[in-house]
Amino acid sequence: MSAFILTCPVCNFSKQVEVAVVPRPGTTVTCPVCKSMFPFESDEPAAAPGTDEAPFAGEAGEAGEATAPVSPPPRKEARRTLAFDFTGSAREYFGIWIVNTFLRIVTLGLYSPWAKVRKRRYFYGNTLLDGVPFDFLGDPWAILKGWFLAGLFFTLYSFASRVSPLVSALLMLFFLGVFPWVVVRSRIFNLRNTSHRNIRFGFNADYAEAYRVFLWWQLLLPLTMGVLVPYIYYRQRRFLVENSRYGTTPFRFHATPGQYFRIFLPMVILFPVAFAAAIGAILVKPNALTVALPAVFFTGVYLCAALYVRTALTNLTWSSTSLGDHRFTCALRMRDLIWIYLSNAVAVICTLGLLAPWATVRLLRYRLERLSAAGAGGLDAIRASKETQVGAAPEELGDMLGFDLGL
Repeated sequence: MSAFILTCPVCNFSKQVEVAVVPRPGTTVTCPVCKSMFPFESDEPAAAPGTDEAPFAGEAGEAGEATAPVSPPPRKEARRTLAFDFTGSAREYFGIWIVNTFLRIVTLGLYSPWAKVRKRRYFYGNTLLDGVPFDFLGDPWAILKGWFLAGLFFTLYSFASRVSPLVSALLMLFFLGVFPWVVVRSRIFNLRNTSHRNIRFGFNADYAEAYRVFLWWQLLLPLTMGVLVPYIYYRQRRFLVENSRYGTTPFRFHATPGQYFRIFLPMVILFPVAFAAAIGAILVKPNALTVALPAVFFTGVYLCAALYVRTALTNLTWSSTSLGDHRFTCALRMRDLIWIYLSNAVAVICTLGLLAPWATVRLLRYRLERLSAAGAGGLDAIRASKETQVGAAPEELGDMLGFDLGL
């Protein structure tokens, strides 16, 4: 007697049955191995009336009646790592950098907004995530207006500091009072003008929380002798991450305060020991050498500690951030960064600054090579969001006064 082979589309289990008992097309059958239910479809002749039994597990409907087709369960997408990559070169960026520098000089700085946009568009356009570049959409004219407002504030502060210390102190207190607002507006401007796959980033304007983490907790630092520094870093990073989003998908932050305290703990032990050693060397034999060597030693310890803290904070912040099903991983190594910073400094000094573009590209390429995002599928399912444009004054104000408003 002729036979027919039924195959489960989910687990690929096969069973040979006689043609006489093959169910009609559309009849629901159940796999005896994975228990998946699926509709039977075949070009073979259907079984005779009254023989609609599902040969896998008898899950067909009554004789002569096919049940509604049931789609097989969707397969889960395999997890994969989305890599960051930088495709630019020092030669290309040198051309942009030298033109920007020249035009800034001849225009007395008025070309700065256009120089900033050209630089960002080059770096964003050559930064790839999963093979797709980013894009910076900022308007130079908007940045120019912000540059004028920031320049006006900086000029007033510089003039007041020479004329009246009281007025300059009041201006500084005013800026400290609006600093949380500056952080939020700057973040909105930067993310709103950054896109990937034609989807823009965004930032939620939570001013109440911004004032708590960037002003209120800062005022408590003197009362706690600096003990709250790790916790403040944690709250600020969490605020910046969790209020950011890509399209309509928010970022999530998974770090704990304890992880930030563990980063700063070695500093609590190292600095007192280094300071005591330096003072002890001076007291044992006070001369020029014993004064100079401890100073050099303490400076080296401070620089290494600062680099360690910055590297550890960057790794922890990125590795505790997720977007949808994707978790970021950052694995910067301190010994690599020490070598890069030292060799970059020597190269820039020996060439009177001409190798500054090479140093910038080299450092950025290393940072991106150590950053990745792992998760199921890609980022195609994320939807865009609609937002209004914001001005660039807060970002320019922060830049001119030396504040780092990024992660």
